[in-house]
Amino acid sequence: MPTEWNMFVKKIYEEGKAKDHTYQFKNALRDASKRKSEMKHSGNASGVKKNNKRHKSAKRGKSRSKNVSIAGGRTRKHRRNKR
Repeated sequence: MPTEWNMFVKKIYEEGKAKDHTYQFKNALRDASKRKSEMKHSGNASGVKKNNKRHKSAKRGKSRSKNVSIAGGRTRKHRRNKR
């Protein structure tokens, strides 16, 4: 099932393609990004953005936990803790 964003971009693409046959999908993505205030927000009637703190913290924690090997067989995490 397509998301609201996908349907919105498709609408922008069809409008652009009707005006100019060389219009590309990447242009529709740029134009849709500029016009996203026109997009309908069906699930969020108040117009307030949803709180995505959980998503951001999970993403941030994921990048910190990487153990990437460096010279000498140590990991970055090990080197960071040694300082």
